[in-house]
Amino acid sequence: MTIFLQSLGRRAAEAVTKPFSIPIGDEDTWSDIATKEFDANAKAHYALLQALNDDDIDRVIHCKSAYEIWTHLMVTQEGTSQAKRAKFYLLRSQYENFTMHDNDYIDDMVIRFTKITNGLTSLDDSIDNDQKARKVICALPSSWEVKATTLTELNDKEKMELIGLIGNLKTHEMERKAKEEMSPQKKKCIAFKFTHTISDGDDEEEDDEELSLLVKMY
Repeated sequence: MTIFLQSLGRRAAEAVTKPFSIPIGDEDTWSDIATKEFDANAKAHYALLQALNDDDIDRVIHCKSAYEIWTHLMVTQEGTSQAKRAKFYLLRSQYENFTMHDNDYIDDMVIRFTKITNGLTSLDDSIDNDQKARKVICALPSSWEVKATTLTELNDKEKMELIGLIGNLKTHEMERKAKEEMSPQKKKCIAFKFTHTISDGDDEEEDDEELSLLVKMY
């Protein structure tokens, strides 16, 4: 929404950040600044109402300015300062204890991780790409230990962008899956060879018994 307001002009974007009251007197007597502020508030006010659903509109219909609407939405959607602190501590805890579940695919892990980091960013706790990459590597399960060690050594030498790391992990995931799919086929081949060898041995024993019986008869 902030980006959309910025597209309407700098004054429209600023209209939600400071209180506004309609200038006193007739419109013809307003100064240029007062007129521009009035127009900016009207644009921002209209844009906000257009973006809201019916329930949210009912909550802010009494508001007289874009600033009042924005402030009301900030409280109802994000909560009070106390609620924000509670949310921050929860997200921080989730970030610090983040791990990849055994049944997770890389995409699943990335989605959960991104929700946490985006939540922290919205609360003014931004985490740079290098830190994110290191956290994702540490979150890999024990079955990924060899890969995690390799990535850690690489990350110690140079900074790794998160998007590059994710691509690397997804490639490794596909390779692991391909190997797992090949393993059952190998086992079937080994089992077939073993069964075939036993069958050959049984045939030889039967032939020997038949030969011995013929010798005894003659």
